[in-house]
Amino acid sequence: MKKPFFSIIIPTYNRAHLIHIPIESILHQTYDDWELIIIDDGSTDNTRAIVEAYHDTRIHYVGQENQERSAARNHGISLAQGEWLCFQDSDDAYLSNHLEVLYNGIKKYPEYKCIK
Repeated sequence: MKKPFFSIIIPTYNRAHLIHIPIESILHQTYDDWELIIIDDGSTDNTRAIVEAYHDTRIHYVGQENQERSAARNHGISLAQGEWLCFQDSDDAYLSNHLEVLYNGIKKYPEYKCIK
């Protein structure tokens, strides 16, 4: 299986009423070589049901006991398969060309690197 170019990690906690915002913004990207990893940090609302209602194989829901946002991000990093990591908050949206602009910048300036 081909690895995605971007792994997008969203830590979330009790954001069932908002989690559709970042998911929809990612689904509407002009660049589509990505995986979305949503780390649910012990939510007690229906966050899981909202995420699992999206039937896109690039979206991965992972639940964990509440350990706070940094632990959730680190868990997402450990699961990421992409060449590049992106972080998004559970109440935020990417512009529709966000990943395309980032991809083009990475390809245009390969001398700038981040090590995972």
